[in-house]
Amino acid sequence: MLRAFHILVVVLLWACTAYRVMLLVRRPSRSFGNAAVCLALLFLALGFTIGLPPLYLRIPLFAEGASLVRIVQHGLIVISLFWLNVFVAHSGSRSKAGIVARAVTAAVALGSMIVLFWLANPGDDAEDFVGAYADMPFVTEYLLVYLGYMAFVLVDVYRLTRQFAGSAPDGPMRFALRLWSLSSLIGFAYAAHKAAYALMSRLGVQLPWWEGAVSTSLGGTVLVFFVVGLTSYVWGPRIVRATQLRQQRRRYRELLPLWRACYDVMPEIALVPPGERVPIDLRVYRCVIEILDGRLALRAYWDTGIAERDGEAAAMAAALAAKSRDEPVQAGPAALRPLDVVELTEVARAFRTLSAAGLPAPARG
Repeated sequence: MLRAFHILVVVLLWACTAYRVMLLVRRPSRSFGNAAVCLALLFLALGFTIGLPPLYLRIPLFAEGASLVRIVQHGLIVISLFWLNVFVAHSGSRSKAGIVARAVTAAVALGSMIVLFWLANPGDDAEDFVGAYADMPFVTEYLLVYLGYMAFVLVDVYRLTRQFAGSAPDGPMRFALRLWSLSSLIGFAYAAHKAAYALMSRLGVQLPWWEGAVSTSLGGTVLVFFVVGLTSYVWGPRIVRATQLRQQRRRYRELLPLWRACYDVMPEIALVPPGERVPIDLRVYRCVIEILDGRLALRAYWDTGIAERDGEAAAMAAALAAKSRDEPVQAGPAALRPLDVVELTEVARAFRTLSAAGLPAPARG
């Protein structure tokens, strides 16, 4: 099960990497940020790919000393985290000095990991590296450096994405930033869990669960959230647009009975012929404008007593009936209370339920 999850994450990472590279080629004007993302995804995909036993066991260097695959994998992930950190910092217009400081931190972490791994000289168990060697001298230190750097980057990413999300407009961008913040927290939990396991092993304390299953689940969840957030600006607007279209269709269906009643009594309110096919957003716009125009045209037939007693929809129905009989009231109001789209939609809903409205034969808006 965990192996299948690992393979799924690898496929997802390579697919996302290919897509981001395609964007880099198509949109060179935004090359630095896009290049940083591409490099982060590339090294992350390489790190997770090389960690697959069916692959690394076929590479002679790793087949003879399988634990070497872990320093290679962890090194690739450190480089990936660095480029992710650079991307987030660059997107927030951070100074070059801050990016240089992050590069120095990554180089120190990577150099320390190489030295500690060489001093530890672990065995050939790469499948459960932490469980097998976490209690060895220098391996615990190696893991703490690796996981400490990971935690440092994730805290930095969490801080920056939370800061940017506060000023980002509602929609896919804010959703992506919040998803990255969430994935950073889960990633921090992953690093903290793995580091705690290494320390407990060094102290001779045996934890009652298998570290590999928990770490793989947390790590995979982080990557899924990260990739979803990274691509949300592509599919997010489409979902927003689909939601808007659904809302517009529902609003159009709610407004249409009131518009039909107004049009049949006052056909002059139509901006364009009713049978003409137009996009749904323009149909909603037409309905709103034409109903409001018709409402203004009904002032001479408007009974304020009905409006105060039975509501706007009842007054509208009574005014339409009076207009159709050409029976104006004696003292119609000089002006009517303005209605916004939401209020007009509520009036249309109430109008549809009135049995006395006498809706005329259908006319298409």
